[in-house]
Amino acid sequence: MSEIEKVKNGFFASCPGGLEEFLLEEIESLEPKKATIVRGGVQFEALPEVAIELMFKTRIASRLYKTLYTFDIKTEKDLYYNAKDIKWKAVFDITQTFKINVIQSRSPNGKKRSKFENSMFLAQKFKDAIVDTFRAAYDGARPSVEKVHPDVTLLLHLEPHDNPHASKEKASILIDMSGRPLSQRGYKVAEYEAPLRENLAAGLVKMMNPVPGEDFIDGMCGSGTILIEAMLQAGDIPPCFLNLSWIGSDRRFWDVEHHFWFFKSDYLKEKFKEIVKKYEEQTEAGYEKLKNLPGEFRGNDINPDAVRATLENLKRAKLQARVELAIGDALELESPSDKGIVVINPPYGERLGADDDLEHLYHEFGETLKHKFKGYRAFVLTGNLPLIKKISLKTSRKEIVYNGNIESRFVEYQLY
Repeated sequence: MSEIEKVKNGFFASCPGGLEEFLLEEIESLEPKKATIVRGGVQFEALPEVAIELMFKTRIASRLYKTLYTFDIKTEKDLYYNAKDIKWKAVFDITQTFKINVIQSRSPNGKKRSKFENSMFLAQKFKDAIVDTFRAAYDGARPSVEKVHPDVTLLLHLEPHDNPHASKEKASILIDMSGRPLSQRGYKVAEYEAPLRENLAAGLVKMMNPVPGEDFIDGMCGSGTILIEAMLQAGDIPPCFLNLSWIGSDRRFWDVEHHFWFFKSDYLKEKFKEIVKKYEEQTEAGYEKLKNLPGEFRGNDINPDAVRATLENLKRAKLQARVELAIGDALELESPSDKGIVVINPPYGERLGADDDLEHLYHEFGETLKHKFKGYRAFVLTGNLPLIKKISLKTSRKEIVYNGNIESRFVEYQLY
């Protein structure tokens, strides 16, 4: 067995592919000791209160983990015996429920895959080690596994070493601090087909880099995610804005509130209360800022159901008074001013739309931009790369982003 390293202040924040730089910016604004982009997110070292505040602040992260232990393994048996040597009753209580997730990634240089083929078997061996440790300490009693709403979610991450001859892999054990996805803001009470995740939409808005006060138009608003995220950023309204009353109550919102390392620390609990108060004040100031900001926010969609979904979500976010909504064809959009941003997330055949209609849609939208949106910056998100060529405009930028598992492009057009 290899030596088990107990990690004191190590954390990992995951995010959609293509948004790692924005996540790094968020983390660095909180002044961690160290932060590094890795595949699918950012690893960082920081005081625990920094990681806790990140959960309130982040628009980009999907989940946040605290790293507990690392060790090398060669076989599944090595995993079992190393994990069995960990004092699990110092991590969580026998009365708490737990769940295990497994992620196998490539080596840091991307050249080696994990040699372990069965993630379910790895999870089983890991679970057995935890259960056997508790049974030995509590006369056969053990904590229960809960797959839906556990008190503790553990992540086993396996990563091969770069050395092509290395037969061992690095095993990291992490604990999920949020439990629920950090991208869930709480405003999505209605969804239209193929909705974007909130943190991906937030990343797209950051890529657009809106100028304060300019018009912002979503020509195919769907359920309004990009539109709402644009307004939240314009007002600097924190992404946790709708959940603060729950987070600040006696009920658990994030899993960290049930973690030993958190709730046994009076200092961290007091810092938590201070952070809640800080973001409550930021929310109040943000709504006021947005109310007085010049420029218009407009949402448009050809489908009445989509516009209704957008309206419901705007109401939940208390933003409906700031938006003009319309049912209409994106190909008939008109610019309300001399400059601004227009964005669409059109169908691209993976989830919606028939291929023979899409070429016409993309081409005609390009013509609409060319003739009716001079002075604007236009953005198109698509997972169907050949369709970009149907927009007969010169691209000024293309960014690779992942919409779920779909490799997509976020394309910018400067319209003169």
